[in-house]
Amino acid sequence: MTPVTALQQIGTAWRDSRLGMPYRQFGPATPGINPARAVELYVRRHQAHPICPITKESFVPTIENRGIRIHYEVHGRGHPVVLIHGGTVSFKHNYADFGWIEALNDSGLQVIGLDLRGHGQSGKPHDIEAYGSSNLASDVIAVLDRLSLARVSLVAYSIGTAVALHLLKSFPERFDRAALIATGDGLIGHPPHTFALALPSLLEVLNRTEYPKDLPKHVSTYWNFVAATGGDWQAMRALAQASYPPLAPADALAIAIPTLVISGQNDRVLGQGPRLAQALGHGKYLEVPAADHFSLAADPGVKAAVAHFMRPGPV
Repeated sequence: MTPVTALQQIGTAWRDSRLGMPYRQFGPATPGINPARAVELYVRRHQAHPICPITKESFVPTIENRGIRIHYEVHGRGHPVVLIHGGTVSFKHNYADFGWIEALNDSGLQVIGLDLRGHGQSGKPHDIEAYGSSNLASDVIAVLDRLSLARVSLVAYSIGTAVALHLLKSFPERFDRAALIATGDGLIGHPPHTFALALPSLLEVLNRTEYPKDLPKHVSTYWNFVAATGGDWQAMRALAQASYPPLAPADALAIAIPTLVISGQNDRVLGQGPRLAQALGHGKYLEVPAADHFSLAADPGVKAAVAHFMRPGPV
């Protein structure tokens, strides 16, 4: 599909909205056309017309999953890779701002980013029951279904790795390989870095009205994330109280999808993941010297390792 055709589709959607049919989404992504860029071009062309009162925000690609709006975006062409961000941030703040789109596109991979519920441009329910591994995983599957993608690769960060493991266990036919970043052995139940032990500290941070100087920096940093990104505090508190159960050893072993586990040597949030990698049916482990939980997102070596691992062909 050419950009002109994509713009014509957007114009049709805008026309339909004028006829009383609310515009919700672009439609299936097409390799080679970035929906966000198509919107930008269309808006630039028409915003001067008094009969076309449209804005770029009118055409943010979204779907509805169980009544919750989920934002997604597609970049480049090639084998599709879905990126799941960590808690309290978004696709933009976890990946796009650190060059992940370019790094993966340059390796011949198509990037599909989404904002999980409660984050970024997606809907932000305040009920604890709306969150947890299963519900967040359903956001990913809903995007894949909307884009008619039968099988993709998967990259996940921090709490997103719990979502990724749920996906690999529950929908193995939808994924061909995965990279779990800033994660550790707590995801298979080894203390001290389980979510059951870590999330109460996050909740304490989110309950503060000012930056919590008295708490460890690796915990208080999350307060800055929510404040800097204009996050919804109540939604984040609900996220922190939901359930992200560890994967049972038998379930981990049954995951035959090639999976790269990447941990920072100095990660004080989720620790390190050598036992997690070993427990998986086809796991590999990479530990980054001197890296902490947050620096892995910006590390050029991590992006290069993931891009190499994601390339189609033998692992």
